[in-house]
Amino acid sequence: MTTEHPEKTAPPPHRPLSDWIARVRPGTPGRPPAIGPVNDGDERTDARTMPRFRTQPWTRTSLMVERAGERCRALALRAPDGGTVVELDDCGAPIAVSQTGAELIDRLENHWTEPPADPRTVDRLRAEGLALRYFLLHRLARETDAPPALFHSLPWERVDAAARSASALLRAQTDSSPVSPVPPPVGELRHWFTPAASSLAGPLQVLEAGLRTEREGPWFGREAATLLSGLLRAEPRRLPDATRNALAGLAGVLGEADRALHHSARLAAARLTGTHPVTPMRRLLDSDFVLRASSGEPRPGHDEPSGRSEFLEQWPVAAVLTVTGNRLLEIEMEIEDHPAPPTRRRTDGPLCQPVTLRPVMEDTDTDTPAAGPGTRYWILLHAEAGALGGFIAVPAPDHTFEVDLDAPPLPLRFLDRVPPGELEASLHANEHITLSEWHRVIDGLAPWHPAHTALAAYAARHG
Repeated sequence: MTTEHPEKTAPPPHRPLSDWIARVRPGTPGRPPAIGPVNDGDERTDARTMPRFRTQPWTRTSLMVERAGERCRALALRAPDGGTVVELDDCGAPIAVSQTGAELIDRLENHWTEPPADPRTVDRLRAEGLALRYFLLHRLARETDAPPALFHSLPWERVDAAARSASALLRAQTDSSPVSPVPPPVGELRHWFTPAASSLAGPLQVLEAGLRTEREGPWFGREAATLLSGLLRAEPRRLPDATRNALAGLAGVLGEADRALHHSARLAAARLTGTHPVTPMRRLLDSDFVLRASSGEPRPGHDEPSGRSEFLEQWPVAAVLTVTGNRLLEIEMEIEDHPAPPTRRRTDGPLCQPVTLRPVMEDTDTDTPAAGPGTRYWILLHAEAGALGGFIAVPAPDHTFEVDLDAPPLPLRFLDRVPPGELEASLHANEHITLSEWHRVIDGLAPWHPAHTALAAYAARHG
């Protein structure tokens, strides 16, 4: 006897875009409806996951309410029994929408898995308030493979202006040349662009402001590296052409200003523009490679001892990957440095280069290798003789894996959000660094820095 399993039904199409809602209550005569407390008093609850919106069909609508003492049309949902809730922004205020905008949201929700993204739809979205666009795109990006063109409705001209300003300011300060006055960007970037790309608007705004005010102290290395990492992860098609070109220009200036950032900056610019391709600093090492290295068999045509090496180079970066006979992966890298290292880098302190080892499995749908989440280590880079260099040794995975050296280095002081366990593993991997050297570079860090915990655990094993 076979048991039939009922198919899962899709949730109702109309659910909150925001994580905050409020019930609407009848107002006094001549006044708009009153608004109840956020999420019925539980602000920590995400309204988008409330059971009430998954167990009964709601209708997308809008209604007039009061916002900051003025009448405002707000985005709303109506239950089958006639009860209504309005959606709220991050400040707890109703999300403004036009009547045609509410109709557009209704249409998009009814085609949620494949929403329209034609130019007219994008233009209509652009005419709505920024909060509405943000919440719509945030939920779309989280739940669907949203068409890239929809993200073009965000105010990318703000990003363009900030990127062009940062480029001009950094170029002038690097070359010590006069710069024509650059007007500050209009409008804050804040979190509005995170549905399209994370780690982009935040570091860009801090970078531009820091350059404009000639901010002192350590800060530049974190923002530059975080921005480049965000650009390396971003989906370029979600950004309009003008934005991609402005950000690629800024990446180029960052790479010129500091050779430690040069490779990541060129790779980010190439991804954004699709021109001047750059070979990634990545290498796939299969299980046979590891097996030959550990077996001691010489490579065909060579009389090398056990161990196998691969060489990666993209000026100014070079790296040697070696799997030893005892199944260790050794990574030695060098970055050709400026004759005089940038002042900002000296202010930020010693750099650490991230290297990620990712297991690679075959995608059963495409019969092609697919890299999964990996293990990250940090190579402490020493500055000497016109170069930055470092070395780590870690256990080589038994399976096929990818070695990734594309990410930009970060100053050690800014690894303050890295888990202590990851830092401790990196301390062990940097075999050429002594315990006293670790104390010299870590003891002066902020008391809350996780490197102190990592160093204590490391010292307990090596004390």
